[in-house]
Amino acid sequence: MMNQVKIASKFFAFKTLKQRLVFIIVIESIVVLLILVLISYQTIHSIQKNKLKTSMVVDLQQITEKTTEKYMNMTQISQQMAPEGNVGSLLDNYFQANSNFDKYQTGEQILDSLVKITFANSDLICRAYFDPVIGKYYFYNFLPTNAPQRFHVLKQNGNFYFHSLHLSNVKGLGDYQVLSMLRKINIGDGRELVIYIESRFEAKEQIENLSQSQGMNYILLQLDADNRIQYSSDDTFGSGEQFQMTDEETVGSGLFGKSGEYVGVRLPSDMGYANVLLLPSADYNRELFAWIRDVTSILLLALLLFGASYFVLSRLIYTPLTVFMSEMRKMGRGDLNTVSVHSGVIEFDRLFRQFNTMKQQIHNLMLDAEQVSQEKHKLEIEKIYHEINPHFLMNALHSIHWLAKMDGQTKIQTFITELNYILAYSLGKIDKQATVRTELKMLHSYLHLQKMRYDFQTDLKVEEGDYLETPTARMILQPIAENAIHHGLGDKGCLSISVSHSDERNAVIIVLEDNGKGLTTEELDSIKQTMLKTSDGDRKMSGIGLRYVHYMLESFYGKEAIINIESELTQGTKVTLLLPIDREKSIAPPRQE
Repeated sequence: MMNQVKIASKFFAFKTLKQRLVFIIVIESIVVLLILVLISYQTIHSIQKNKLKTSMVVDLQQITEKTTEKYMNMTQISQQMAPEGNVGSLLDNYFQANSNFDKYQTGEQILDSLVKITFANSDLICRAYFDPVIGKYYFYNFLPTNAPQRFHVLKQNGNFYFHSLHLSNVKGLGDYQVLSMLRKINIGDGRELVIYIESRFEAKEQIENLSQSQGMNYILLQLDADNRIQYSSDDTFGSGEQFQMTDEETVGSGLFGKSGEYVGVRLPSDMGYANVLLLPSADYNRELFAWIRDVTSILLLALLLFGASYFVLSRLIYTPLTVFMSEMRKMGRGDLNTVSVHSGVIEFDRLFRQFNTMKQQIHNLMLDAEQVSQEKHKLEIEKIYHEINPHFLMNALHSIHWLAKMDGQTKIQTFITELNYILAYSLGKIDKQATVRTELKMLHSYLHLQKMRYDFQTDLKVEEGDYLETPTARMILQPIAENAIHHGLGDKGCLSISVSHSDERNAVIIVLEDNGKGLTTEELDSIKQTMLKTSDGDRKMSGIGLRYVHYMLESFYGKEAIINIESELTQGTKVTLLLPIDREKSIAPPRQE
């Protein structure tokens, strides 16, 4: 029965669902992106350009590197001015000169050396010796106005005192911002002098330029080792106050955190002091708030657009889907009648046609399944019937074993015992999981039986180890041994078997070698080709044992196991098996029934 269902859809000229979805998504994406570009371009550009946290770290790192460089330069100059330096070594001669002429000459030498040092360091403002006892400066290029001990000490290292940023101590240059240091020295006559050095560093000017360029109010602090403020570019923070930041996080080489109504970056220097760059929280969050406001507006607009899109798409997609779900529920109740649906969308119409095809296939499969069930029942009866014969044969052999034992027929008893074990093992009635050890045990029983009939020697060498418990395919050694006994060994022949484990390959190596007739090159090639033929159309009687072994190895190991045959006429035949130990067994070995 054919039901007629028609869905009217005339929203667009496009007939495929893909075309309609692409059209809607492209249009709304273009609108949203245009609004996003027009409204938030300036904000996005500003945020990406500044990246405030990283920018503050970079700016502060530049300031810190420059201050540290200034301190190191002044330290090197003080080394030259110290008694052990090339300038300071003349101080003893100056203060201990016997005549005014000698004193004048020595003084000129000292001044000449200091002038050279001054010219080599363009930022150097003042360098002088100071006698704290009498309050007098010696050998200065510009005369300082006050004693150098009055400045805030940022870091002390022995006799070295590094001062925080301050105004120059030189008369007439008091508007210059400088870094300075003093170093206490002792000269030969027991006199204690102080080396005082100033180097210009307009940090406040740099902070003001940075603030003007970004439209924000930056503040620079210098902290000593105890986190006390020794310099502040703004009066908000006083000298000597303890400074702490909370919620610190690592940003680049600095620590970003909060301090009251400020956010900032603290950057420790290698000399033990720290520089801090602060920014009011309102300035810091200004661009962020603007960005959030604009993005929120855009998201609201996008939600409206997507809401309208959802309404349109629901009419295009969910109406046919509702019909499809209704038909599926009918099919679930057993209604397999086909239905004709015209939705106006090519993809949905194809889907309904496929759905009708699936209904027809399910109906056919149900009929086939019923027939297969009947055939399976017949096969199970036949399987039970065929299993009676092996069980009967094993029970018969067991009975013969006990009769031979009661009659004292030891050889027959042994023969029947070995034969019964081989039959049970080949049928999978014992040793459900075949291992290398069970294969060797079965091979031993088989060789024991054959030696009762044929006159040959065996040499079995097995390297003991846990690898013998490795699972493997069933009945892979017996066919190889059988080929050697029946086709290779002559009278008084010898079959050598060696089993070992290779750590390098992580594999079991089994070698079966005889000293029998051997094979010609043509016979060997024929056996190798025959061994690889597994289809029914290619099966031949020759090489069936080796072909079976190859098939079992491939079924159990996939392509990982290796079987190699070497033979030379009159020299014997050698078969080598390489069985991997660690593997993912993708194909389970066929069960032997």
